[in-house]
Amino acid sequence: MSVPISQMATVAWYVLKQRLLGRRRYPLVLMLEPLLRCNLACAGCGKIQYPGHVLRREMPLEQALAAVDECGAPVVSIPGGEPLLYSQIAELVRELVRRRKYIYLCTNALLLKKRLEEGIFTPSKYLTFSVHMDGEEEAHDFAVCREGVYRKAEEAIRLAVEMGFRVTTNTTLFQHADPESTRRFFDRMTEIGVESMMVSPGYSYSKAPDQQSFLQRERTWELFRKLFYRPKKGWKFNHSPLFLEYLMGQRHFECTPWGNPCYTIFGWQRPCYLLQEGYASTFAELLEQTDWSRYGRASGNPKCRDCMVHCGHEPTAVDYTFRSLRGLMETIRATVLGVDGARRRRAKVPPVTRRSLTAKEGARPGTLEYALWEAMDYRGDVTLEFHDGSELVCYVYNFDGRKVDYLPAGGDGPARSLPASRIRGVRLSGKDFAEGKSWEAWVQKYRLKKAEQARARKLQMAS
Repeated sequence: MSVPISQMATVAWYVLKQRLLGRRRYPLVLMLEPLLRCNLACAGCGKIQYPGHVLRREMPLEQALAAVDECGAPVVSIPGGEPLLYSQIAELVRELVRRRKYIYLCTNALLLKKRLEEGIFTPSKYLTFSVHMDGEEEAHDFAVCREGVYRKAEEAIRLAVEMGFRVTTNTTLFQHADPESTRRFFDRMTEIGVESMMVSPGYSYSKAPDQQSFLQRERTWELFRKLFYRPKKGWKFNHSPLFLEYLMGQRHFECTPWGNPCYTIFGWQRPCYLLQEGYASTFAELLEQTDWSRYGRASGNPKCRDCMVHCGHEPTAVDYTFRSLRGLMETIRATVLGVDGARRRRAKVPPVTRRSLTAKEGARPGTLEYALWEAMDYRGDVTLEFHDGSELVCYVYNFDGRKVDYLPAGGDGPARSLPASRIRGVRLSGKDFAEGKSWEAWVQKYRLKKAEQARARKLQMAS
């Protein structure tokens, strides 16, 4: 089985309880992000493009545990950044195990072997290492913009499996993904002995260096139909089978972003892990004061148009399973018969009849309100100019129309707030850390390497 029966039973009972209580919106997996710092700089990642003083920050352990208790989700995913860089990761895992939370520690595995040899983790049914692996060696190393990462990750996976840890892989596929290569990757991970695999199309982070490789909806359907064309029976996926059918265009789901809420060093991220349109101070505030009608494909929001990632749509599939007898029977059928891209069933996708504005689009260019939304969207420090003639250099991470939340530049002081009425103007004065110059250099180096390899093969054939 892809997950232990105890985990399946815990999640099933939790979802049924929410349905019986009449809760329309409830969390399924809490994404707990204790830091943004990482030891990789992937071209498709929009989570690490921050000034140094922001990347140095870590969430206090007590604050992290309070968020877990406040949310109440049965599953806690720990992404980042790279969570193995978090100074209190061992203590955090121990406390979550004590709370009987099922943990998915999401890691690129560069430090995993070292941490395992240090003995800071103990095998448990509650702890799973979810290793980021974007396909075979060449595809993965290209995606993470560094050579040799795949081999280190595979070595760490083998060690973790041998030591008795639960291990899954988490694969994000982009425009250049090769279905046959990815199928071979599934074979290899299955041979190594991972418990299950996760797979999702890449979502277009607006601040990621590479904006050319993200998948559009039709391309996602095409890719996943090929990927799951008569899939091998030995493959195990940590997904609802209905979600995999959704990726192949065989059924339609709308996004339920509250199903995978994200708590970061800034607070509860609105509206989801992928979009960053402000933060709530409490989970109740996130649920009750976020205008959810502005998000998801049906809303007409351009940022949601092509998004099909698991953190927004897997909770929809799980909720659908327990919403009615029909949903339960369809899930049982898909589980027993398996998913197959060869099936000709195609979902009817309803047309989008409205167009939601983002918070920034709702403000008029040239106004202070627009400038503050632009500052919040900027991945660098800004300078706030006040009516009294003074200035403040800081990182703005939240603006709710009345007050601005910020982190002072050049230090590790606490987050602070000030009334927007004090501000006269805004300058984007710091470096934009989302610029893709390093990524562009990596791509150029990679292409030169491939060209040299092609020339070498041609010379070898000629001789």
